[in-house]
Amino acid sequence: MLVCLNRMFSVVPLATAPLLATLLCVPTVQAQDTGAAAPTEQTAKDQGKPSEEKGANTENANAGQSDLDEATVARIDAQSEKELETVAALLESALRKGLDDENASFAKKMLGSVLLQQSQRLAAGMMQSSGRQQIELRDKALAVLDEAVKNDPSLVEAYLMLARLNLLPGGDKRAVNKATSKAIELLKDDPVEQSAALVLRSLTQDDNESRMADLNAAAEADPTNIEAFQARAALRLMMNDVEGAITDLEKVLLKDPTNEAAAGAAVQKLVDLNRVEDALALITKMLAAKPSEGMYRMRAVLYRSEQKFEEALSDLNKAIALQPQDPMTLMQRAELALDRDDVKAAKADFRAALQTAPQIINAEATIALRSRIALQENRLADAINDAQLLLDARPGDLYRRLRLATLYTIDNRPRKAIDLYSTVLQQDPENSSVLRSRGDAFLSVGDHSAAIDDYEKAINALGVTKKDADSRAKAEAAGINNNLAWVLATSPTDSVRNGEKAQKYAKQAAELTDYAEAHILSTLAAAYAENGNFKEAVKWSKKAVELGEKADHEQLEQLEAELKSYEDKKPWREKQETEENAVPILSAEDLIDT
Repeated sequence: MLVCLNRMFSVVPLATAPLLATLLCVPTVQAQDTGAAAPTEQTAKDQGKPSEEKGANTENANAGQSDLDEATVARIDAQSEKELETVAALLESALRKGLDDENASFAKKMLGSVLLQQSQRLAAGMMQSSGRQQIELRDKALAVLDEAVKNDPSLVEAYLMLARLNLLPGGDKRAVNKATSKAIELLKDDPVEQSAALVLRSLTQDDNESRMADLNAAAEADPTNIEAFQARAALRLMMNDVEGAITDLEKVLLKDPTNEAAAGAAVQKLVDLNRVEDALALITKMLAAKPSEGMYRMRAVLYRSEQKFEEALSDLNKAIALQPQDPMTLMQRAELALDRDDVKAAKADFRAALQTAPQIINAEATIALRSRIALQENRLADAINDAQLLLDARPGDLYRRLRLATLYTIDNRPRKAIDLYSTVLQQDPENSSVLRSRGDAFLSVGDHSAAIDDYEKAINALGVTKKDADSRAKAEAAGINNNLAWVLATSPTDSVRNGEKAQKYAKQAAELTDYAEAHILSTLAAAYAENGNFKEAVKWSKKAVELGEKADHEQLEQLEAELKSYEDKKPWREKQETEENAVPILSAEDLIDT
């Protein structure tokens, strides 16, 4: 007779049951007459409970055993959603019916694994869907994952998946923090995975101090975690710790020199801080470690910004040598060619880029370059049409609106330009450059009062004096002051002219340019003439003519005519009015092939 001990222990997967049955079943030996009495009912009572009651409780504790056995077998090959649901249902049934402690623990762990697999299938389905269906699948996956960790609180993968799904739009930021915190705790013996979880949690921290603490811990746990250093660099840049950010980015880029996103962030921050030389030095260091076409392109952009066209061209040529016919590099080299007034080279690179990657024909960068080429070839209708396409793609982009307005101005369509400038000023009413541009446009249509109003607003918004301005700001301020003074001094409309104001603004313009610009000294002379001081008018007009002769000024004839007028004791009068270009602008279908 065999007594099977496995009936008294936890049930294991049936695949191993025959072997265990052999190991756990041992032959009984007939009792020898040793003088010892067989156990009696009273003995059983003395041990705790009557034998009948004990047997009944053992049976109830394993009432779910058959469901567990069936689930264990079914789990081996379960892959489809239906098969996984069947396994989960069997495990839940087994737990409801009753299992002893060991088998209950085993069943819960298996159920957690099954639920995790179900959630993974749901998440994969999200990638194939969109809109409401995608949200529903995400929510269902989250619910399944919650059940998974309830059954197996040690299931790290489930916590991490909970966090990632909650990072999607509409997710619960607090749930991300809670799930990643649990994962970090469970991963204390796995520093690499723990580091990744710390980076994940840092995304949900409410303050920079907590975020930095997580990223510091992530970098310490795994010094090879590029994401940790890249995220910390971004945070340091945001906190204006540029030196610390560069240190982190150097580590990132030495491991991954092609990581343009990381390098670009640091370079952009350095450029924003007017530290272009530092930005160039950083890229040069990366290129010394490992040349890459992306880094050469990036350095070329910086060289372009510094007007170092030869250095930029050299870098772009190196980038093309590493990656021949790369459309991005070809497009950049075409832009550079336009900077150097080499339209032929620009068109050659533009066409080569399109031949290599025809799909970029409708890309915004392609349209912008095509517009620049058209402008360079004085095909203004084509340039305007492309600029309109770009604005249609991003109606809220102020730069694109200004670009189109500028093209309208060049094409003698000032009223269209005024309309665009006005929409920009509705959003940015103190933009001095736009106020000045609209003032110039008003001047072109003969609306001197409106021009004066815009110029005065621009001067107040700019607030530049000679002492506190850089060269660019001074040049802008000088231009606005000069235009305002000219209208106040020379307008044929009596109610518009104001000699006193004209003289004030003309002097400011002259001081800002160190009395070295012919057209500004011409304005100063006109202001004196309007005030009846023809002696000073002749004096400054002669200096304007002298400077004009030295510089071969394009308006030298007018400068000479102004001098003659002042010598005749006559103030200068001028009404600028541009004849509106009424030629229809080509439609997109009629564009000339660049």
